[in-house]
Amino acid sequence: MNWKIAAIVIVGISLLICISAAVYVGLEIFHSLPIAQARTDCNSNNFDVSIRGCSAILQSSSATDADRTYAHFQRGLSYERKGDMDHAIQDDSEVIKVSPKEAMAYNNRGFAYQRKGDLDHAIADYDHAIQLVPELGIAWFNRGVAYNLKGDYTSAIEDFNRVVKLEPKNPMAWNNRCYYRAIVGQLDDALADCNKSLQLQPGVGATLDSRAFTYLKMKKYDLALADYDAAIKGNEGHAGSGAHAAWLYGRGLARRAKHDLTGSESDIAAAKRIDPGIVEQFRKYGVS
Repeated sequence: MNWKIAAIVIVGISLLICISAAVYVGLEIFHSLPIAQARTDCNSNNFDVSIRGCSAILQSSSATDADRTYAHFQRGLSYERKGDMDHAIQDDSEVIKVSPKEAMAYNNRGFAYQRKGDLDHAIADYDHAIQLVPELGIAWFNRGVAYNLKGDYTSAIEDFNRVVKLEPKNPMAWNNRCYYRAIVGQLDDALADCNKSLQLQPGVGATLDSRAFTYLKMKKYDLALADYDAAIKGNEGHAGSGAHAAWLYGRGLARRAKHDLTGSESDIAAAKRIDPGIVEQFRKYGVS
């Protein structure tokens, strides 16, 4: 169910944007009036405007070393948001070069490597971030996702054990651990995690899917059907997406188990039209 990766990436980007505002709050930057507009632009949520503003700071003769470090940090985030991972990695590396103890720079670069599919370099950077700041929940979160992408579910679960301790009110953390536990067959624990996630944030399609998947593996088909129905009906904006394909295919399997062959064939066919690889994805996780 690779559709979850996209959701995870979006969450990761949102977390990075929020955290970045606080990372350099203590720096006395942008002292020079001519770069005042560049400062505003560099902090823009519009990534093109941000890149332009940060680049102007880096080109300014009046910029301080702190200005330049901040500009590289912010521009790296904006390149990442734009999908330009190579330039994001270059900027993150510049931050690390001058601030080798800046944990968020390692985390950000790891995230860019992860989006490129370079999981080994990503995990190495997350390791550095965690060594520098053991309480940095986002680094544990991202490393857990990277381990999941490598198929190392045991390590993914261990990292999310730490995340839920650091961030007990983070519904996505509980959902992710639910999903990974379900994959390895820790079904009762997975169910408890999904219930906790839904308690914190009801109606989320990703979590309803994780719980439905857990019920499917538990052979509790009526409950699986109810969650897949709720995910599909309550998240119509996802129609035609990879998430929608997973919900349809899972519901199709539950309907097949309930001997609703017509409904099952309809759901499975629709899922395969959206994502031809959906059958293999479910089979990989022990459901077919």
